[in-house]
Amino acid sequence: VDQGHRQLSLLDRQNWAEIQSPEFPGERLMACLHPLLAAQRRRTREESLAATQRQLARIVTEARRRTRTPLSAQALGVKVGRVFHRYKMGKHFQWDIQAGVLRWSRREESIRQEEDLDGIYVIRTSAPVAEGGDSTKSCSPPARRAERLSAADTVRSYKGLAAVERAFRCLKGLDLRVRPIFHRTADHVRAHIFLGLLAYYVEWHLRGAWAELLFADEALPAT
Repeated sequence: VDQGHRQLSLLDRQNWAEIQSPEFPGERLMACLHPLLAAQRRRTREESLAATQRQLARIVTEARRRTRTPLSAQALGVKVGRVFHRYKMGKHFQWDIQAGVLRWSRREESIRQEEDLDGIYVIRTSAPVAEGGDSTKSCSPPARRAERLSAADTVRSYKGLAAVERAFRCLKGLDLRVRPIFHRTADHVRAHIFLGLLAYYVEWHLRGAWAELLFADEALPAT
């Protein structure tokens, strides 16, 4: 981005593209575009910008009314700082503060540059690229295939972390109803973790077997 190499057209078809950077030697970078996240960030930014403008306009009006005892530049700076601290939009505004006077304007170029990156995040991996460019079509043994990832498999693996986080919530929450136990030896700790994972493993199989009874989605992910 800093070097001016934005090519958003690379993300038009599949919402991700593999890129390279000399700042990350030996690593592969996958730039991903999330349309829903982009819309959410754009909406949040517009709301924050509008709220910031309203507050700045109020400060300008207050400064104009204080003709008998004008607000000092320091007092105006404190008020403006509070607004920017609350809405985190100071980088998109430029302002000039003097005794009893506040002038401000939007930095449209800064706002446009941030809009260009809405919904984009980058995944880093040190795993080498799959032979043939696509590990899904590779005929390598499973052990070797696990060490090589295509760009698509890298993105898919990252998104699979949601299942891991859901498993942790299940272990820690009320799904398994495993109450906290304080252990004094390493063997007891390992045994407790093993029993928790074993319980989750059984529950995972039960959810698969009882998918229809649990009103699970009909379109299950391919295995």
